[in-house]
Amino acid sequence: MPRIPEDILERIRDATDIVDVVSEHVQLGKKGRNFFGLCPFHDEKSPSFSVNPDRQIYHCFGCGVGGNVFKFLQEVDRVTFMEAVKFLAERTGINLPERSGPSREEADSADRLYRANDLAQKYFHHMLLNDEAGTEAREYLLARRLEPETIERFGIGYATPGWDGLLKAAGHRDLPPQIMEQAGLALPRQSGNGHYDRFRDRVTFPIANLSNRTIAFGARALQPDQEPKYLNSPETPIYHKGRVLYGLSDTRDAVRRQDSVIVVEGYMDLISLVQAGIEHVAATSGTALTEDHCRTLARYAHKVVLLFDGDAAGSTAAMRGLEVLLSTKIDARVVSLPPEHDPDTFVQEHGPDTLLARAENAQSVLDFYLQQLALHHDLSSVEGKSRAVETFKPLLTKLDKPQDAIRRDLLLREVSQRLSIDEQALRDEVKASVRHPRAPRRIENEPRQAPLPDPPKLELEFIGLLLNFPQYIPDTAREFAIETLTDPRVQALCRMLFNRHAENKTIDVGMMINELDDDTLSRLITKCEAEGFDEEQSEQQWRDYLRHFQKKSNQAHIDAARQALGQAAASNDEDEIARISTELVQLNRQRQAFVAEQNS
Repeated sequence: MPRIPEDILERIRDATDIVDVVSEHVQLGKKGRNFFGLCPFHDEKSPSFSVNPDRQIYHCFGCGVGGNVFKFLQEVDRVTFMEAVKFLAERTGINLPERSGPSREEADSADRLYRANDLAQKYFHHMLLNDEAGTEAREYLLARRLEPETIERFGIGYATPGWDGLLKAAGHRDLPPQIMEQAGLALPRQSGNGHYDRFRDRVTFPIANLSNRTIAFGARALQPDQEPKYLNSPETPIYHKGRVLYGLSDTRDAVRRQDSVIVVEGYMDLISLVQAGIEHVAATSGTALTEDHCRTLARYAHKVVLLFDGDAAGSTAAMRGLEVLLSTKIDARVVSLPPEHDPDTFVQEHGPDTLLARAENAQSVLDFYLQQLALHHDLSSVEGKSRAVETFKPLLTKLDKPQDAIRRDLLLREVSQRLSIDEQALRDEVKASVRHPRAPRRIENEPRQAPLPDPPKLELEFIGLLLNFPQYIPDTAREFAIETLTDPRVQALCRMLFNRHAENKTIDVGMMINELDDDTLSRLITKCEAEGFDEEQSEQQWRDYLRHFQKKSNQAHIDAARQALGQAAASNDEDEIARISTELVQLNRQRQAFVAEQNS
Protein backbone atom coordinates (compact mmCIF):
# COMPACT_ATOMS: atom_id res chain seq x y z
CA MET A 1 0.00 0.00 0.00
CA PRO A 2 1.20 3.55 -0.66
CA ARG A 3 2.26 5.63 2.28
CA ILE A 4 -0.53 7.86 3.54
CA PRO A 5 0.50 11.54 3.68
CA GLU A 6 1.22 12.81 7.18
CA ASP A 7 -1.37 15.58 6.87
CA ILE A 8 -4.09 12.97 6.24
CA LEU A 9 -2.99 10.93 9.25
CA GLU A 10 -3.00 14.08 11.33
CA ARG A 11 -6.52 14.95 10.19
CA ILE A 12 -7.76 11.47 11.09
CA ARG A 13 -6.06 11.54 14.47
CA ASP A 14 -7.31 15.06 15.26
CA ALA A 15 -10.85 14.04 14.35
CA THR A 16 -10.63 11.01 16.66
CA ASP A 17 -10.96 11.21 20.41
CA ILE A 18 -8.56 8.58 21.73
CA VAL A 19 -10.51 8.50 25.00
CA ASP A 20 -13.64 7.40 23.10
CA VAL A 21 -11.75 4.72 21.19
CA VAL A 22 -9.98 3.33 24.26
CA SER A 23 -13.22 3.50 26.27
CA GLU A 24 -14.71 0.93 23.91
CA HIS A 25 -12.16 -1.53 25.31
CA VAL A 26 -11.26 -0.18 28.76
CA GLN A 27 -13.36 1.34 31.53
CA LEU A 28 -11.70 4.73 32.11
CA GLY A 29 -11.96 7.20 34.96
CA LYS A 30 -10.63 10.76 34.89
CA LYS A 31 -7.78 11.64 37.23
CA GLY A 32 -6.29 15.08 36.72
CA ARG A 33 -5.83 15.77 33.02
CA ASN A 34 -5.57 12.08 32.12
CA PHE A 35 -7.84 9.04 32.17
CA PHE A 36 -6.90 5.77 33.87
CA GLY A 37 -8.12 2.18 33.65
CA LEU A 38 -7.03 -1.46 33.80
CA CYS A 39 -4.49 -2.22 31.09
CA PRO A 40 -5.94 -4.36 28.27
CA PHE A 41 -2.49 -5.78 27.49
CA HIS A 42 -1.58 -7.36 30.83
CA ASP A 43 -3.35 -8.62 33.93
CA GLU A 44 -3.42 -6.07 36.74
CA LYS A 45 -5.48 -5.28 39.82
CA SER A 46 -5.01 -1.49 40.04
CA PRO A 47 -5.37 0.88 37.08
CA SER A 48 -2.01 1.89 35.61
CA PHE A 49 -3.11 2.41 32.01
CA SER A 50 -3.12 6.14 31.25
CA VAL A 51 -4.72 7.96 28.32
CA ASN A 52 -3.68 11.55 27.63
CA PRO A 53 -6.43 13.31 25.61
CA ASP A 54 -4.29 16.40 24.98
CA ARG A 55 -1.42 14.46 23.44
CA GLN A 56 -3.75 11.78 22.04
CA ILE A 57 -1.52 8.99 23.37
CA TYR A 58 -1.67 6.17 25.92
CA HIS A 59 0.92 4.66 28.24
CA CYS A 60 0.83 1.83 30.78
CA PHE A 61 3.03 2.38 33.81
CA GLY A 62 2.76 -1.34 34.56
CA CYS A 63 3.88 -3.12 31.39
CA GLY A 64 5.28 -0.15 29.48
CA VAL A 65 3.09 -0.29 26.35
CA GLY A 66 2.38 3.03 24.72
CA GLY A 67 1.42 4.71 21.48
CA ASN A 68 -1.21 6.73 19.69
CA VAL A 69 -4.74 5.78 18.65
CA PHE A 70 -3.52 3.92 15.55
CA LYS A 71 -1.09 1.89 17.64
CA PHE A 72 -3.81 1.10 20.19
CA LEU A 73 -6.10 -0.40 17.56
CA GLN A 74 -3.18 -2.33 16.06
CA GLU A 75 -2.41 -3.90 19.43
CA VAL A 76 -5.89 -4.46 20.83
CA ASP A 77 -7.45 -5.79 17.60
CA ARG A 78 -4.25 -7.31 16.16
CA VAL A 79 -4.53 -5.51 12.84
CA THR A 80 -2.05 -3.75 10.60
CA PHE A 81 -1.35 -0.02 10.71
CA MET A 82 -3.21 0.46 7.42
CA GLU A 83 -6.26 -1.42 8.72
CA ALA A 84 -6.34 0.81 11.82
CA VAL A 85 -6.04 3.93 9.65
CA LYS A 86 -8.84 2.76 7.34
CA PHE A 87 -11.13 1.99 10.26
CA LEU A 88 -10.62 5.42 11.85
CA ALA A 89 -10.92 7.15 8.47
CA GLU A 90 -14.33 5.55 7.94
CA ARG A 91 -15.30 6.38 11.52
CA THR A 92 -14.42 10.05 11.10
CA GLY A 93 -15.70 10.38 7.51
CA ILE A 94 -12.29 11.31 6.10
CA ASN A 95 -11.53 10.01 2.62
CA LEU A 96 -8.20 8.32 2.10
CA PRO A 97 -6.22 8.98 -1.11
CA GLU A 98 -7.07 6.75 -4.05
CA ARG A 99 -4.90 3.67 -4.06
CA SER A 100 -2.35 3.09 -6.73
CA GLY A 101 0.15 0.30 -7.14
CA PRO A 102 -0.75 -2.95 -5.37
CA SER A 103 -4.26 -4.30 -6.10
CA ARG A 104 -6.86 -5.15 -3.47
CA GLU A 105 -5.92 -8.85 -3.75
CA GLU A 106 -2.48 -7.93 -2.48
CA ALA A 107 -3.73 -6.10 0.60
CA ASP A 108 -2.62 -7.49 3.92
CA SER A 109 -4.29 -10.68 5.14
CA ALA A 110 -6.00 -9.19 8.21
CA ASP A 111 -7.68 -6.58 6.04
CA ARG A 112 -9.00 -9.27 3.70
CA LEU A 113 -10.28 -11.40 6.56
CA TYR A 114 -12.24 -8.44 7.91
CA ARG A 115 -13.56 -7.72 4.42
CA ALA A 116 -14.62 -11.35 4.01
CA ASN A 117 -16.55 -11.38 7.28
CA ASP A 118 -18.10 -8.00 6.58
CA LEU A 119 -19.28 -9.23 3.18
CA ALA A 120 -20.68 -12.42 4.73
CA GLN A 121 -22.61 -10.46 7.35
CA LYS A 122 -24.22 -8.21 4.72
CA TYR A 123 -24.92 -11.14 2.41
CA PHE A 124 -26.55 -13.29 5.10
CA HIS A 125 -28.60 -10.33 6.41
CA HIS A 126 -29.80 -9.48 2.90
CA MET A 127 -30.81 -13.09 2.21
CA LEU A 128 -32.84 -13.20 5.43
CA LEU A 129 -34.74 -9.99 4.81
CA ASN A 130 -35.08 -9.82 1.05
CA ASP A 131 -34.76 -13.25 -0.55
CA GLU A 132 -37.54 -15.81 -0.93
CA ALA A 133 -35.10 -18.47 0.29
CA GLY A 134 -35.11 -16.74 3.68
CA THR A 135 -38.83 -17.28 4.28
CA GLU A 136 -38.41 -20.27 6.59
CA ALA A 137 -35.70 -18.49 8.57
CA ARG A 138 -37.92 -15.42 8.97
CA GLU A 139 -40.74 -17.64 10.23
CA TYR A 140 -38.37 -19.32 12.68
CA LEU A 141 -37.25 -15.97 14.12
CA LEU A 142 -40.86 -14.80 14.30
CA ALA A 143 -41.71 -17.97 16.24
CA ARG A 144 -38.85 -17.08 18.60
CA ARG A 145 -40.59 -13.70 19.10
CA LEU A 146 -37.78 -11.61 17.70
CA GLU A 147 -38.84 -8.16 16.57
CA PRO A 148 -37.60 -6.60 13.29
CA GLU A 149 -35.66 -3.95 15.22
CA THR A 150 -33.83 -6.66 17.16
CA ILE A 151 -32.96 -8.57 13.98
CA GLU A 152 -31.59 -5.37 12.50
CA ARG A 153 -29.68 -4.38 15.65
CA PHE A 154 -27.81 -7.68 15.85
CA GLY A 155 -27.40 -8.14 12.09
CA ILE A 156 -29.01 -11.59 12.14
CA GLY A 157 -28.97 -13.32 8.76
CA TYR A 158 -29.61 -16.51 6.85
CA ALA A 159 -27.17 -18.78 4.98
CA THR A 160 -29.04 -20.38 2.07
CA PRO A 161 -28.97 -24.17 1.43
CA GLY A 162 -26.87 -23.84 -1.73
CA TRP A 163 -23.26 -24.96 -1.77
CA ASP A 164 -21.61 -21.78 -2.97
CA GLY A 165 -23.93 -18.78 -2.67
CA LEU A 166 -21.57 -16.84 -0.44
CA LEU A 167 -18.51 -17.91 -2.43
CA LYS A 168 -20.07 -16.52 -5.62
CA ALA A 169 -20.85 -13.23 -3.89
CA ALA A 170 -17.29 -13.11 -2.58
CA GLY A 171 -15.92 -13.73 -6.08
CA HIS A 172 -17.72 -10.61 -7.31
CA ARG A 173 -15.92 -8.66 -4.55
CA ASP A 174 -12.45 -9.93 -5.47
CA LEU A 175 -12.31 -12.24 -2.45
CA PRO A 176 -10.94 -15.63 -3.62
CA PRO A 177 -11.99 -18.96 -2.04
CA GLN A 178 -8.64 -19.23 -0.23
CA ILE A 179 -9.37 -16.02 1.69
CA MET A 180 -12.90 -17.23 2.49
CA GLU A 181 -11.37 -20.45 3.83
CA GLN A 182 -8.89 -18.50 5.98
CA ALA A 183 -11.81 -16.45 7.31
CA GLY A 184 -13.64 -19.66 8.33
CA LEU A 185 -16.42 -19.08 5.80
CA ALA A 186 -15.59 -21.83 3.29
CA LEU A 187 -14.25 -25.38 3.28
CA PRO A 188 -12.18 -27.20 0.65
CA ARG A 189 -13.95 -30.04 -1.13
CA GLN A 190 -12.76 -33.52 -0.19
CA SER A 191 -11.92 -34.12 -3.84
CA GLY A 192 -9.40 -31.33 -3.54
CA ASN A 193 -11.08 -29.44 -6.37
CA GLY A 194 -12.75 -26.22 -5.26
CA HIS A 195 -14.51 -24.98 -2.11
CA TYR A 196 -18.02 -24.83 -0.67
CA ASP A 197 -19.76 -22.58 1.90
CA ARG A 198 -19.27 -23.58 5.54
CA PHE A 199 -22.69 -22.24 6.63
CA ARG A 200 -25.72 -23.57 4.75
CA ASP A 201 -29.43 -23.45 5.60
CA ARG A 202 -28.76 -21.82 8.96
CA VAL A 203 -29.74 -18.66 10.81
CA THR A 204 -26.54 -16.69 11.32
CA PHE A 205 -25.44 -14.52 14.22
CA PRO A 206 -22.45 -12.26 13.43
CA ILE A 207 -19.82 -12.06 16.17
CA ALA A 208 -18.07 -8.69 16.47
CA ASN A 209 -14.92 -7.59 18.27
CA LEU A 210 -14.92 -4.59 20.59
CA SER A 211 -14.29 -2.29 17.63
CA ASN A 212 -17.62 -3.58 16.29
CA ARG A 213 -16.10 -5.36 13.29
CA THR A 214 -17.49 -8.74 12.31
CA ILE A 215 -14.88 -11.45 12.91
CA ALA A 216 -16.89 -14.70 13.01
CA PHE A 217 -20.35 -16.27 13.04
CA GLY A 218 -22.52 -18.55 15.07
CA ALA A 219 -25.15 -20.41 13.04
CA ARG A 220 -28.23 -22.39 14.09
CA ALA A 221 -29.64 -25.24 12.03
CA LEU A 222 -33.23 -24.92 10.82
CA GLN A 223 -33.83 -28.61 10.06
CA PRO A 224 -34.39 -30.98 13.03
CA ASP A 225 -32.03 -33.61 11.62
CA GLN A 226 -29.25 -31.16 10.74
CA GLU A 227 -26.15 -31.63 12.85
CA PRO A 228 -24.66 -29.94 14.69
CA LYS A 229 -27.50 -27.80 15.99
CA TYR A 230 -25.13 -24.86 16.46
CA LEU A 231 -22.11 -24.38 14.20
CA ASN A 232 -19.48 -21.74 15.01
CA SER A 233 -16.67 -20.26 12.96
CA PRO A 234 -13.29 -21.88 13.57
CA GLU A 235 -10.53 -19.86 15.14
CA THR A 236 -8.77 -17.57 12.67
CA PRO A 237 -6.02 -14.94 12.90
CA ILE A 238 -8.71 -12.37 13.85
CA TYR A 239 -11.05 -14.60 15.91
CA HIS A 240 -10.18 -16.35 19.16
CA LYS A 241 -13.28 -17.58 20.93
CA GLY A 242 -11.54 -17.62 24.31
CA ARG A 243 -11.13 -13.85 24.09
CA VAL A 244 -14.38 -12.71 22.46
CA LEU A 245 -17.66 -12.18 24.28
CA TYR A 246 -20.68 -12.14 21.99
CA GLY A 247 -22.75 -8.95 22.13
CA LEU A 248 -20.39 -6.96 24.34
CA SER A 249 -19.54 -4.60 21.47
CA ASP A 250 -23.22 -3.63 21.51
CA THR A 251 -23.98 -3.76 25.24
CA ARG A 252 -20.79 -2.43 26.86
CA ASP A 253 -22.24 1.04 27.55
CA ALA A 254 -25.09 -0.53 29.50
CA VAL A 255 -22.62 -2.77 31.33
CA ARG A 256 -20.60 0.30 32.34
CA ARG A 257 -23.69 2.12 33.55
CA GLN A 258 -24.85 -0.83 35.64
CA ASP A 259 -21.29 -1.69 36.76
CA SER A 260 -22.58 -5.25 36.40
CA VAL A 261 -22.83 -7.81 33.61
CA ILE A 262 -25.03 -10.88 33.21
CA VAL A 263 -23.17 -13.63 31.33
CA VAL A 264 -25.22 -16.16 29.37
CA GLU A 265 -24.19 -19.08 27.16
CA GLY A 266 -26.10 -18.58 23.92
CA TYR A 267 -26.68 -16.01 21.20
CA MET A 268 -30.47 -16.21 21.47
CA ASP A 269 -30.26 -15.92 25.27
CA LEU A 270 -28.45 -12.60 24.97
CA ILE A 271 -30.66 -11.29 22.17
CA SER A 272 -33.85 -12.22 24.02
CA LEU A 273 -32.70 -10.50 27.22
CA VAL A 274 -31.68 -7.33 25.38
CA GLN A 275 -35.01 -7.25 23.56
CA ALA A 276 -36.75 -7.56 26.94
CA GLY A 277 -34.89 -4.48 28.16
CA ILE A 278 -32.01 -6.17 30.04
CA GLU A 279 -29.09 -4.55 28.26
CA HIS A 280 -26.11 -5.33 30.52
CA VAL A 281 -25.47 -8.78 29.04
CA ALA A 282 -22.63 -10.67 27.33
CA ALA A 283 -22.38 -14.24 26.07
CA THR A 284 -19.61 -16.76 25.64
CA SER A 285 -19.18 -18.16 22.14
CA GLY A 286 -19.24 -21.91 22.43
CA THR A 287 -16.68 -22.09 25.22
CA ALA A 288 -16.44 -21.94 28.99
CA LEU A 289 -15.57 -18.61 30.59
CA THR A 290 -11.81 -18.02 30.26
CA GLU A 291 -9.28 -15.83 32.03
CA ASP A 292 -9.23 -13.53 28.99
CA HIS A 293 -13.01 -13.21 29.22
CA CYS A 294 -12.73 -12.29 32.90
CA ARG A 295 -10.05 -9.68 32.21
CA THR A 296 -12.29 -8.11 29.59
CA LEU A 297 -15.34 -8.10 31.86
CA ALA A 298 -13.33 -6.59 34.72
CA ARG A 299 -12.57 -3.55 32.56
CA TYR A 300 -16.27 -2.76 32.26
CA ALA A 301 -17.87 -3.91 35.52
CA HIS A 302 -17.06 -4.99 39.05
CA LYS A 303 -19.88 -7.52 39.31
CA VAL A 304 -20.46 -10.59 37.12
CA VAL A 305 -23.63 -12.72 37.31
CA LEU A 306 -23.53 -16.09 35.54
CA LEU A 307 -26.94 -17.10 34.28
CA PHE A 308 -27.03 -20.86 33.69
CA ASP A 309 -29.61 -22.97 31.93
CA GLY A 310 -31.36 -25.16 34.47
CA ASP A 311 -29.98 -28.31 32.88
CA ALA A 312 -26.46 -26.92 32.34
CA ALA A 313 -25.58 -25.71 35.84
CA GLY A 314 -23.53 -28.76 36.71
CA SER A 315 -21.85 -29.19 33.34
CA THR A 316 -18.09 -29.45 33.03
CA ALA A 317 -17.93 -26.21 31.04
CA ALA A 318 -19.92 -24.36 33.68
CA MET A 319 -17.67 -25.64 36.46
CA ARG A 320 -14.56 -24.56 34.57
CA GLY A 321 -16.02 -21.08 34.24
CA LEU A 322 -16.70 -21.02 37.98
CA GLU A 323 -13.12 -22.03 38.75
CA VAL A 324 -11.79 -19.21 36.59
CA LEU A 325 -14.03 -16.69 38.39
CA LEU A 326 -13.06 -18.02 41.82
CA SER A 327 -9.40 -17.34 41.02
CA THR A 328 -10.15 -13.65 40.29
CA LYS A 329 -11.18 -10.75 42.49
CA ILE A 330 -14.40 -10.17 40.54
CA ASP A 331 -17.59 -10.09 42.60
CA ALA A 332 -19.02 -13.15 40.85
CA ARG A 333 -22.47 -14.61 41.46
CA VAL A 334 -24.59 -17.38 39.95
CA VAL A 335 -28.23 -17.79 39.00
CA SER A 336 -29.40 -21.27 38.09
CA LEU A 337 -32.75 -21.33 36.32
CA PRO A 338 -35.38 -24.08 36.71
CA PRO A 339 -34.58 -27.25 34.69
CA GLU A 340 -37.24 -26.52 32.07
CA HIS A 341 -35.88 -23.05 31.24
CA ASP A 342 -33.02 -21.27 29.58
CA PRO A 343 -32.64 -17.45 29.83
CA ASP A 344 -34.59 -16.94 26.59
CA THR A 345 -37.65 -18.95 27.64
CA PHE A 346 -37.52 -17.72 31.23
CA VAL A 347 -37.59 -14.02 30.39
CA GLN A 348 -40.39 -14.55 27.86
CA GLU A 349 -42.52 -16.49 30.34
CA HIS A 350 -41.75 -14.63 33.58
CA GLY A 351 -40.63 -11.21 32.36
CA PRO A 352 -37.46 -9.16 32.84
CA ASP A 353 -38.27 -7.97 36.38
CA THR A 354 -38.38 -11.52 37.72
CA LEU A 355 -35.08 -12.35 36.07
CA LEU A 356 -33.44 -9.17 37.39
CA ALA A 357 -34.70 -9.98 40.89
CA ARG A 358 -33.03 -13.39 40.68
CA ALA A 359 -29.82 -11.77 39.48
CA GLU A 360 -29.93 -9.31 42.37
CA ASN A 361 -30.28 -12.15 44.87
CA ALA A 362 -27.82 -14.50 43.15
CA GLN A 363 -25.71 -16.74 45.34
CA SER A 364 -21.95 -16.42 45.52
CA VAL A 365 -19.79 -18.44 43.14
CA LEU A 366 -18.23 -20.30 46.08
CA ASP A 367 -21.62 -21.30 47.47
CA PHE A 368 -22.75 -22.54 44.08
CA TYR A 369 -19.47 -24.34 43.42
CA LEU A 370 -19.61 -26.23 46.71
CA GLN A 371 -23.26 -27.02 46.06
CA GLN A 372 -22.28 -28.58 42.72
CA LEU A 373 -19.48 -30.57 44.38
CA ALA A 374 -22.05 -31.98 46.78
CA LEU A 375 -24.02 -33.30 43.79
CA HIS A 376 -20.99 -35.27 42.61
CA HIS A 377 -19.44 -36.35 45.93
CA ASP A 378 -20.92 -37.71 49.13
CA LEU A 379 -19.76 -34.97 51.52
CA SER A 380 -21.01 -36.98 54.50
CA SER A 381 -18.27 -39.57 53.93
CA VAL A 382 -14.51 -39.34 54.37
CA GLU A 383 -13.93 -40.58 50.82
CA GLY A 384 -16.37 -38.05 49.35
CA LYS A 385 -14.75 -35.15 51.21
CA SER A 386 -11.33 -36.31 50.10
CA ARG A 387 -12.40 -36.36 46.45
CA ALA A 388 -14.06 -32.95 46.81
CA VAL A 389 -10.80 -31.51 48.17
CA GLU A 390 -8.88 -33.05 45.27
CA THR A 391 -11.32 -31.37 42.87
CA PHE A 392 -11.02 -28.02 44.63
CA LYS A 393 -7.27 -28.12 45.30
CA PRO A 394 -6.02 -27.07 41.84
CA LEU A 395 -8.00 -23.86 42.19
CA LEU A 396 -6.48 -23.07 45.58
CA THR A 397 -2.96 -23.76 44.33
CA LYS A 398 -3.47 -21.17 41.58
CA LEU A 399 -3.81 -18.49 44.22
CA ASP A 400 -0.09 -18.49 44.99
CA LYS A 401 0.81 -14.85 44.31
CA PRO A 402 1.40 -12.48 47.26
CA GLN A 403 -1.61 -10.37 46.25
CA ASP A 404 -3.79 -13.50 46.47
CA ALA A 405 -2.89 -14.24 50.11
CA ILE A 406 -6.03 -12.81 51.72
CA ARG A 407 -8.35 -14.36 49.15
CA ARG A 408 -6.64 -17.75 49.49
CA ASP A 409 -6.88 -17.55 53.29
CA LEU A 410 -10.61 -16.77 53.20
CA LEU A 411 -11.30 -19.56 50.69
CA LEU A 412 -9.37 -22.11 52.75
CA ARG A 413 -11.27 -21.14 55.87
CA GLU A 414 -14.64 -21.22 54.11
CA VAL A 415 -14.02 -24.58 52.41
CA SER A 416 -12.79 -26.22 55.62
CA GLN A 417 -15.94 -25.06 57.43
CA ARG A 418 -18.31 -26.13 54.66
CA LEU A 419 -16.74 -29.57 54.34
CA SER A 420 -16.25 -29.94 58.12
CA ILE A 421 -12.58 -30.79 57.78
CA ASP A 422 -9.58 -29.56 59.75
CA GLU A 423 -8.47 -26.19 58.40
CA GLN A 424 -4.77 -26.76 59.10
CA ALA A 425 -4.87 -30.14 57.38
CA LEU A 426 -6.37 -28.49 54.29
CA ARG A 427 -3.70 -25.76 54.38
CA ASP A 428 -0.93 -28.37 54.63
CA GLU A 429 -2.42 -30.28 51.71
CA VAL A 430 -2.52 -27.16 49.53
CA LYS A 431 1.02 -26.17 50.58
CA ALA A 432 2.31 -29.57 49.53
CA SER A 433 0.71 -29.14 46.12
CA VAL A 434 2.27 -25.70 45.69
CA ARG A 435 5.66 -26.98 46.86
CA HIS A 436 5.72 -29.79 44.30
CA PRO A 437 3.90 -28.49 41.26
CA ARG A 438 3.97 -30.35 37.99
CA ALA A 439 6.76 -28.93 35.85
CA PRO A 440 5.34 -27.00 32.91
CA ARG A 441 6.12 -28.33 29.49
CA ARG A 442 8.70 -26.14 27.79
CA ILE A 443 9.12 -25.84 24.08
CA GLU A 444 12.57 -27.01 23.10
CA ASN A 445 14.96 -24.34 21.86
CA GLU A 446 12.46 -21.67 22.81
CA PRO A 447 14.21 -18.31 22.39
CA ARG A 448 14.56 -16.33 25.55
CA GLN A 449 14.84 -12.59 25.25
CA ALA A 450 16.04 -10.75 28.32
CA PRO A 451 14.12 -7.50 28.80
CA LEU A 452 16.15 -4.42 28.03
CA PRO A 453 17.01 -2.36 31.12
CA ASP A 454 15.30 1.00 31.43
CA PRO A 455 17.35 3.97 30.23
CA PRO A 456 18.77 6.30 32.92
CA LYS A 457 15.95 8.26 34.52
CA LEU A 458 17.56 11.66 33.93
CA GLU A 459 17.84 10.91 30.22
CA LEU A 460 14.14 9.97 30.05
CA GLU A 461 13.19 13.11 31.96
CA PHE A 462 15.28 15.30 29.65
CA ILE A 463 13.58 13.95 26.49
CA GLY A 464 10.23 14.21 28.27
CA LEU A 465 10.85 17.88 29.02
CA LEU A 466 11.73 18.57 25.36
CA LEU A 467 8.55 16.78 24.25
CA ASN A 468 6.42 18.82 26.63
CA PHE A 469 8.22 22.11 25.96
CA PRO A 470 9.58 21.97 22.38
CA GLN A 471 10.56 25.66 22.52
CA TYR A 472 13.83 24.52 24.14
CA ILE A 473 14.79 22.20 21.27
CA PRO A 474 16.59 24.83 19.09
CA ASP A 475 18.99 25.87 21.87
CA THR A 476 19.44 22.25 22.92
CA ALA A 477 20.38 21.25 19.38
CA ARG A 478 23.02 24.01 19.30
CA GLU A 479 24.53 23.37 22.72
CA PHE A 480 24.08 19.63 23.20
CA ALA A 481 25.82 16.60 21.72
CA ILE A 482 23.46 13.63 21.30
CA GLU A 483 26.33 11.25 22.07
CA THR A 484 26.28 12.60 25.63
CA LEU A 485 23.26 10.39 26.22
CA THR A 486 24.33 6.86 27.12
CA ASP A 487 21.26 4.90 25.97
CA PRO A 488 21.06 4.40 22.17
CA ARG A 489 17.24 4.38 22.30
CA VAL A 490 17.16 7.78 23.97
CA GLN A 491 19.77 9.00 21.47
CA ALA A 492 17.43 7.91 18.63
CA LEU A 493 14.52 9.86 20.12
CA CYS A 494 16.69 12.94 20.66
CA ARG A 495 17.96 12.76 17.07
CA MET A 496 14.35 12.50 15.88
CA LEU A 497 13.43 15.65 17.79
CA PHE A 498 16.36 17.57 16.36
CA ASN A 499 15.59 16.39 12.82
CA ARG A 500 11.91 17.33 13.06
CA HIS A 501 12.91 20.79 14.28
CA ALA A 502 15.42 21.17 11.43
CA GLU A 503 12.68 20.21 8.94
CA ASN A 504 10.20 22.64 10.56
CA LYS A 505 7.88 19.79 11.53
CA THR A 506 5.59 20.00 14.53
CA ILE A 507 6.80 18.21 17.66
CA ASP A 508 3.74 16.00 18.01
CA VAL A 509 4.16 12.77 19.97
CA GLY A 510 1.15 11.14 18.33
CA MET A 511 2.46 11.78 14.83
CA MET A 512 6.05 10.86 15.72
CA ILE A 513 4.85 7.40 16.79
CA ASN A 514 3.63 6.81 13.23
CA GLU A 515 7.21 7.24 12.00
CA LEU A 516 8.68 4.75 14.44
CA ASP A 517 9.05 1.20 13.15
CA ASP A 518 10.51 0.08 16.48
CA ASP A 519 7.88 -0.83 19.11
CA THR A 520 10.47 -0.28 21.83
CA LEU A 521 10.87 3.35 20.79
CA SER A 522 7.08 3.80 20.59
CA ARG A 523 6.77 2.66 24.17
CA LEU A 524 9.74 4.74 25.24
CA ILE A 525 8.45 7.97 23.73
CA THR A 526 5.15 7.68 25.62
CA LYS A 527 7.09 6.89 28.78
CA CYS A 528 9.18 10.03 28.28
CA GLU A 529 6.12 12.17 27.58
CA ALA A 530 4.40 10.86 30.71
CA GLU A 531 7.03 12.55 32.90
CA GLY A 532 5.43 15.45 34.78
CA PHE A 533 6.81 19.00 34.72
CA ASP A 534 5.88 22.36 36.18
CA GLU A 535 5.50 24.88 33.36
CA GLU A 536 6.68 27.77 35.52
CA GLN A 537 9.85 25.87 36.41
CA SER A 538 10.41 24.38 32.96
CA GLU A 539 13.14 26.81 31.85
CA GLN A 540 15.17 26.29 35.01
CA GLN A 541 14.69 22.54 34.75
CA TRP A 542 15.86 22.60 31.14
CA ARG A 543 18.99 24.56 32.09
CA ASP A 544 19.70 22.17 34.96
CA TYR A 545 19.39 19.11 32.70
CA LEU A 546 21.50 20.73 30.00
CA ARG A 547 24.27 21.67 32.42
CA HIS A 548 24.17 18.22 34.00
CA PHE A 549 24.74 16.49 30.66
CA GLN A 550 27.28 19.09 29.52
CA LYS A 551 29.30 18.58 32.73
CA LYS A 552 29.01 14.83 32.31
CA SER A 553 30.21 15.07 28.71
CA ASN A 554 33.03 17.41 29.74
CA GLN A 555 34.25 14.98 32.40
CA ALA A 556 34.10 12.07 29.93
CA HIS A 557 36.25 14.06 27.48
CA ILE A 558 38.72 14.98 30.25
CA ASP A 559 39.07 11.31 31.25
CA ALA A 560 39.57 10.27 27.63
CA ALA A 561 42.11 13.04 27.04
CA ARG A 562 44.10 12.08 30.13
CA GLN A 563 44.20 8.46 28.98
CA ALA A 564 45.32 9.54 25.50
CA LEU A 565 47.96 11.82 27.05
CA GLY A 566 49.40 8.88 28.98
CA GLN A 567 49.60 6.83 25.79
CA ALA A 568 51.28 9.68 23.91
CA ALA A 569 53.82 10.14 26.72
CA ALA A 570 54.62 6.44 26.70
CA SER A 571 55.40 6.60 22.99
CA ASN A 572 57.27 9.96 23.26
CA ASP A 573 54.98 11.54 20.65
CA GLU A 574 55.68 15.22 21.38
CA ASP A 575 53.24 16.61 18.79
CA GLU A 576 50.40 14.49 20.18
CA ILE A 577 51.38 15.44 23.74
CA ALA A 578 51.21 19.14 22.85
CA ARG A 579 47.84 18.75 21.08
CA ILE A 580 46.22 16.80 23.91
CA SER A 581 47.65 19.16 26.55
CA THR A 582 46.07 22.14 24.77
CA GLU A 583 42.77 20.23 24.58
CA LEU A 584 42.95 19.42 28.31
CA VAL A 585 43.51 23.09 29.15
CA GLN A 586 40.35 24.01 27.24
CA LEU A 587 38.36 21.20 28.82
CA ASN A 588 39.47 22.19 32.33
CA ARG A 589 38.53 25.81 31.67
CA GLN A 590 35.12 24.62 30.56
CA ARG A 591 34.76 22.59 33.75
CA GLN A 592 35.77 25.60 35.87
CA ALA A 593 33.14 27.67 34.07
CA PHE A 594 30.49 25.10 34.96
CA VAL A 595 31.59 25.22 38.61
CA ALA A 596 31.58 29.03 38.65
CA GLU A 597 28.11 29.12 37.07
CA GLN A 598 26.82 26.66 39.65
CA ASN A 599 28.21 28.72 42.55
CA SER A 600 26.95 32.05 41.23
